[in-house]
Amino acid sequence: MKCFINYRRLLMGLVFFSLFSFYVNLVRADDKLGYAIVATQAVLDDSEWLNVVESLKERRCDEYNVAVFTWDDTLVTELRKFVPRFACFVTKPEDASAEQLASVWKISRELDDDPYGDVIWGIITGFDAEDALRLTKTQDMTVERALGGTSIALKYFKSGIVFDESKKNHWVVKEEGKEAEDRNDAPDDTTKAIADELNNAQLFVTSGHASERNWSIGYSYKNGFFVAQKGLLLGVPSNDKAFKIEAKGSKIHLASGNCLLGHIDKPDCLALSMIRNANVDMLVGYVVPTWFGYMGWGIQDYYIEQPGRFTVAEAFFANNQALLNVLEEDNSAPESERMSAQDRTGMEYDRDVVVLYGDPAWRNALAVQDSGWKQELTSEKNEDGSTLWTLKIIPIQGDQSFKLVDGNGSQRSGRPFFQFFPRNVSNAKIIEGEEFSPLVTENFILVSSKKNKLSTETPTVIRVLTE
Repeated sequence: MKCFINYRRLLMGLVFFSLFSFYVNLVRADDKLGYAIVATQAVLDDSEWLNVVESLKERRCDEYNVAVFTWDDTLVTELRKFVPRFACFVTKPEDASAEQLASVWKISRELDDDPYGDVIWGIITGFDAEDALRLTKTQDMTVERALGGTSIALKYFKSGIVFDESKKNHWVVKEEGKEAEDRNDAPDDTTKAIADELNNAQLFVTSGHASERNWSIGYSYKNGFFVAQKGLLLGVPSNDKAFKIEAKGSKIHLASGNCLLGHIDKPDCLALSMIRNANVDMLVGYVVPTWFGYMGWGIQDYYIEQPGRFTVAEAFFANNQALLNVLEEDNSAPESERMSAQDRTGMEYDRDVVVLYGDPAWRNALAVQDSGWKQELTSEKNEDGSTLWTLKIIPIQGDQSFKLVDGNGSQRSGRPFFQFFPRNVSNAKIIEGEEFSPLVTENFILVSSKKNKLSTETPTVIRVLTE
């Protein structure tokens, strides 16, 4: 199936001109969500990087209404017309700066007049065009095998291993069909063990000291490093020689608590080395030193602790809306009820400094399974064309329903309940549940868990009428 593409203001050399058709108007199919590919001019002018755009277009055009845009000053105006559900920004690594990331966050909130996010986004880049091309070809994946350099809720995976960053020789091992087992016989240096386990893992979660070029595996004791060097990924044990890391199998890396691991300041950086050598097809990390942690750690509250409800990109988006909602609620709160100056500074600091590399439409959720509560969204079409949406939040574990299984990290727990609409809506009117002060935007419903103590015994019901 061919996709109709609007290459807006695309200035190409004659050698590439024959590859394209130009359209004055974007062609929209009403039954498809929009998927915007946003490419820098440098990408569009380079035949190898242009293949990345073409590959992504072909990967997504059967399911989504795909359009390609140039990343320039008129982008927001064009995206407002297109109204995408997803936006994938394609850029060469030399242009993937922290400043560019901040501009993506800004763009993602400017497609309408509210302060919240309007599009689920990701950035595709790589050490070279070949690496970036691989990120456009991901296949749907149910994440069942996890590897942690820090503690995570292994309960929700078929199998996994967590190496303790704070306690030497401690690890937690979960074999398929068995409960997780606490053990104290891990190697003194876990560099090689972690590198080996990368071949089995679909999800890799890390914390601890890091920079653009290395990750220190041990936080409270002497251990080894992962190091980016000349396009390679090296394991450097504290007690042995360095070795090359070359992992197989598509995987996700959540650098939840690492400073700077997501920052691409030059080609020799850990983010690009993980993508190239560890076969990481999606990476989430800070582009600055991290000290507060709400945006990095909180993704796990949605992605892992609510298994099967969100993909990584959806959890990334939801967590940022949660952060924005805390700031917005604080703006309107009485002076005596506002958060501390330090917390306010931390929330503002974290808002625009975490990046997601990868295709935002990649389906990579955990297997659907019981967590502390069920969450259901149903719809009913009325004769006048309006739609009545009913959101139910149903506790199933009594007073433990809304508690995390593993709250390791910083600024964990207390995230709002979050529900995407399957399509964009307009003119929302709350019919039931107004006492819970739900936030309803064109693409989601958010119910603050800090402002409301929902019942842990009976369902909470919110009904919204939209056009």
